[in-house]
Amino acid sequence: MANALQDKTILVVAHGSGIARAVALLAPFATSESDAAFIATFSDALMRSGNIERARELLDRLFREKNEGMTQLFELADRYVAAGQDQKAAEILLALKRRMFTDNRQNDFATLMDGVGAKHPHSQVILEFWASIHNELNRESQYFEVLIKLFDVYLTSGNVKRAAESLERLVDIDAYDYRNQERLELLRGKVDEAQVKRIASRLMKSGTPTPGHSAHAHASQAPSAPAPGSEEGRQLQALEDLIVQTEIFLQYSLQNKALERLQRIAAMFPGEEERNGRLSNLYQMANWWPPGSPKPKTETAAAPPTVSAAPVAPASPAAEAPSPITTKTGVYSADTLRDLSKISEVNQKIFRQQTPRAMLNTAVSEVGAYLRGTRALAVVGTPGRPPEMAAEFCAPGVKPAPGAQVVLLLAHIEKAEPDELGGLMVQATEGSILSDLGLATALGVVITDKETQMPAGMLIVGHAEDHKWRPNEAYFLQAIGDQMLMSVSHTRLRSLVRRMGVSDERSGLLSRSSYQSCLLTEADRARTQGTPLALTILQIDHGAEILRQQGESPLERFLEQLARSLQPIVRQNDVPVKYTSWSLAFILPDTTLAGAQNLADKLRRAASGLRPPWDSTQITLSAGIVEAVPKQDYDSEDIVTDLINRAEFSIEEARKRGGDTVVALETPKL
Repeated sequence: MANALQDKTILVVAHGSGIARAVALLAPFATSESDAAFIATFSDALMRSGNIERARELLDRLFREKNEGMTQLFELADRYVAAGQDQKAAEILLALKRRMFTDNRQNDFATLMDGVGAKHPHSQVILEFWASIHNELNRESQYFEVLIKLFDVYLTSGNVKRAAESLERLVDIDAYDYRNQERLELLRGKVDEAQVKRIASRLMKSGTPTPGHSAHAHASQAPSAPAPGSEEGRQLQALEDLIVQTEIFLQYSLQNKALERLQRIAAMFPGEEERNGRLSNLYQMANWWPPGSPKPKTETAAAPPTVSAAPVAPASPAAEAPSPITTKTGVYSADTLRDLSKISEVNQKIFRQQTPRAMLNTAVSEVGAYLRGTRALAVVGTPGRPPEMAAEFCAPGVKPAPGAQVVLLLAHIEKAEPDELGGLMVQATEGSILSDLGLATALGVVITDKETQMPAGMLIVGHAEDHKWRPNEAYFLQAIGDQMLMSVSHTRLRSLVRRMGVSDERSGLLSRSSYQSCLLTEADRARTQGTPLALTILQIDHGAEILRQQGESPLERFLEQLARSLQPIVRQNDVPVKYTSWSLAFILPDTTLAGAQNLADKLRRAASGLRPPWDSTQITLSAGIVEAVPKQDYDSEDIVTDLINRAEFSIEEARKRGGDTVVALETPKL
C-alpha cells in the first residue's frame, strides 16, 4: 500500500500541482514506514511544502540508520540557507562531511558541496565551511576562488580584519594574482597600516603588475604604447625584459644575477627609476642604487642583503617582441604576465610533491605542456656523468628516449655557448642526436646548487619544428629548474635526517634529541636564503593528567596513532618531532606565521575524529605557533633559542585558556 501511494505521490510531485496533497497522502505512513525510497520521497514533498524541520527529522533518521539520503540532505542544507538559517545548514553539512570522509568519499562530498556553495556566494557561514573543505583537501585553486568570495563578503559586511586575513591567505597561495593588489587598495585606511605594508611587501616580490590599472587610468596618467617596431618600442621592450629577469632572479635568491641586470638597466636607462615605480621597487628590494642616485628614505620589507659585483657594460636593446601592455607602472608583455603566473603555479605543484622523482616528473610535465614542446627532460647530477635521476615528458605519439640517447643529448647541449640568460640553444644537423630524437631545436639551462654554487642538473625542452627561442622561455626554464632542484635537495636532506634520528619506526617521528640540531640547520638555511621559518607545537589537552590516569603505554600508542594520521597532511619538507609524551612539534621551513596557522587548523581538524584507546570520548588539541625573528644581530643559535622560548610560551598560553584553541604569537617588531 505504501509503495502504491509512493508511486502516486511521485507523479503528483513531479507535476508540481499538489505538494500539499502529496504530503497528505504519505503522512499517515511516515511513523511506521522504514523503506528508504518512501522516506526520501516524503522528505522531498515536505521540503517542497516548506516544512524543512520535519524533513530534517526524517532524513536524519535515514542517514543515521541506513547511511542513505545524502543527496537529499545536501538539498535540505540548500533550503536552510535560502531560508536564512545558515547555521543549521552548516550543521547538516558537517555531519555529512564526517560520514562521507570516513567512507573515503571526499571527492563526492567536495563535488556536492561545490553545488551548495555556488548557489550562495553571499553566505559567510557557507563560504567559510566551503573554503575549509578545499583547504583540507589541498585543492588550492578552488580554495583560492572561495577565499576571493569570502574577502568580498567580509569587506561588504565591514569585517575588515577577516578580509585582511583572507587576503593574506590569498597571497600565500598565489602572490602573482594581479587582483590581490586591487584588494589591498580596498583595505587601505581600514586596517592597521603595518599589516597593509606587510602584504604589500609580499606582493612587491611577485613583480606582478595590475592589468586593470591601465583600463581605469586617465589618459593623462598612462602614456600611449609606442609601436613595437619603433626605436622607442624596442627600448621599452629591452627595459621590460631586463626588469622581468631581475624580478625572477630576486624571487629565487639569485642575487648576483639580479645585481648584474640592475647595473645594466642603470647604464642603459639612467634615471629611469624616477619615472618607473616598478624599477624603483626593484632597486629597493635588491638594496642597491645606481651611483649618484639618492636612496629613498622609505624602507621596504625583507630586502635581500647587499651584494657586490663588477659593473657590466651596456648591452644592445633586445629584439622585437609582442606588443606590450602599458600600465601606470611600466610596460609589460603579455608573455611575461603569463609566465610569471605560471612559474608560481608550477613551483607550488613541485613543492607539494612527496618524492624527488615526483618533483622531476611534475617539472617536465608542466614545462613540456606549457611550452608546447615535443620533449622535455629534467636531470639531477654532476655534468659529464650519467644522471643520478631523470624524468622525461613526451608529446602524444612520441616515444621516450633510451638512456644512452639522454646522455648524448646532455653532452651535446652542455657544449653550447650560453646566452645572456644562461640559455643553451642548439639546432639539429644531419646525423646529430637531436635528429635521432626527432627534434629540430632544443633549449636547456644548467641548474646550480645554491649551497655549493656548482652545476647540479639541467632542464631541457625541445621542438620537432623550427622554433625561435624567446628570452622569457630561458628564464622560465631557469626559475622552474631552480625550484625543482631546491625541492629535491631539501627532500633528500630531510629524508636523511629522519633515517638518522627517528625515535620510532612506527610513528616516523624525529626524536627530541635531534630537535634543536634540526632547528639550527633550518635557521641557517632561512638566514642564508632569506626565507621564513615557523614552528608549531600540537598538544593533547590535559596530557599530564591523562598520563597520570592512563599510564605511559596507552598514551604512547595514541600519540603514534595521532602521528600516523597527521603526517600525510604535512609537506615532505616539514619535519615532525616527538616533543613530549603528549605533544608533537612541526618544524616548517619556508613557512610564514599565517601558513603555519593554516596547517595547525588542518591538523586539528584531521585529529578531531580520533578516539583514544582508553575512552570513547573525543580528545581535543591545542596548538602554539611562532615564526622565527630574522634580527640582523641574531646568529642561528639566538634565532632558535628565541623560537623555542616563544613556542613554549604560546602552548602554555593555550593551556591557560582551557585548551582546544590555537595561539599564534605575532613576530615581535624589530
